[in-house]
Amino acid sequence: MNEAQIHKGIVQWLHVALPDGSVIHHSPNEGRHRVQYRVHQKQMGMFAGWPDLELFIPPASWRKISEWEPVFLEVKTAKGRLSPNQKAAHTLLRGVGCIVEVVRSIEDTEVALNKYINLRGKL
Repeated sequence: MNEAQIHKGIVQWLHVALPDGSVIHHSPNEGRHRVQYRVHQKQMGMFAGWPDLELFIPPASWRKISEWEPVFLEVKTAKGRLSPNQKAAHTLLRGVGCIVEVVRSIEDTEVALNKYINLRGKL
């Protein structure tokens, strides 16, 4: 399975598993583009290495409400590796109190999210 297929499967599962009122967002900064497009995107605020998915989950669904934080998921294949830009972005996000998890399947995603929030159902 390629990364896009894994990503789409995780998103479908998130729509079922996350508590009502949760927000899922993907910032499309992957792929090959002309230099002019990349320059424009950077000027508009695009951040190289930004994680694939951003999750915002209602505070009442957290295991400890005082620990509400944005959650970022980086989707990789079984053999996929983080780029230097991704490592740097993850470090910065964690430094400001965000949760960043690297996931390689729906099962990985469930395990990662169960540490922090009460999901609607189990696989």
